[in-house]
Amino acid sequence: MYPLKWTYTRARQRIQELPNWATPAEAFVLTLFFVEKIIRRTLVQIVIRKGKTPAKAFKTVRRLLGIVKVKEAWSNYDQGGRALQAVIGAAHWQRIEKAAKLRNALVHGSGHQAQKVYGRELLHLRNTLDHIRNTFSNEYGYSGWKGMKDNAGNLL
Repeated sequence: MYPLKWTYTRARQRIQELPNWATPAEAFVLTLFFVEKIIRRTLVQIVIRKGKTPAKAFKTVRRLLGIVKVKEAWSNYDQGGRALQAVIGAAHWQRIEKAAKLRNALVHGSGHQAQKVYGRELLHLRNTLDHIRNTFSNEYGYSGWKGMKDNAGNLL
């Protein structure tokens, strides 16, 4: 996983601008990338807080192939043992899961929807991204967009 150098505000602005230069399908895929990135980066942080070294935390999360695997692992590291869908809300999780299936079908060539379908999903993903960022900031004090910290609170 590579560190994100943009602030959340800049990344969100870029997502907002995507339809100006990309097709709805491309904008949809890129926005889902940002959603998954924020989830994975936050999972890395909570794995570190559970006592793993940053290197082991990154390795642990890197092994989770697919967003469903990330969801399955989440409760192992959440301080209260909560599932990802309990943290972000079932409706937002369902939106992400649906988007991941649409994206996988699109990029693997097993299905393609009309551009308006991707455009409609894109609007929902933007709202989900904002919701996830705010929820993670409140729940974990970290939302994937600022520096990670070790158990002692030192920036990594």
